[in-house]
Amino acid sequence: MAQINISDLKTLTGVGVMPTDLRAIVTPITNAYGTFALVGGAIWSAWIFWRKRILPHRVTANILIALGALLPAFGGLHIALPGGDLNLFFIMELLGVIIMFFGFLRTKEVFGLYRIP
Repeated sequence: MAQINISDLKTLTGVGVMPTDLRAIVTPITNAYGTFALVGGAIWSAWIFWRKRILPHRVTANILIALGALLPAFGGLHIALPGGDLNLFFIMELLGVIIMFFGFLRTKEVFGLYRIP
């Protein structure tokens, strides 16, 4: 049984998980790659559906997913800048998840063609 001091768990510091120098290098690279993959894939998919003039609801769904994915990315960029506000990041992250969920709901296979709450 491990003894845990609950009073030390008030903040998330990341101390001891990964060296600070390595974390400063790896985090932006992996986050940028993930953002480019998600946003790029959604935009590419929207472009293909729009160009072929098929499944127009998928164009809307993919655009919503791309926009929703950009919000947390911009929120994280805001934190990295001097004077960045962590609360703004959390708000942008929440809005991004909500917008991506609306994009998910917009796909036909999930809930039907015209179901948007």
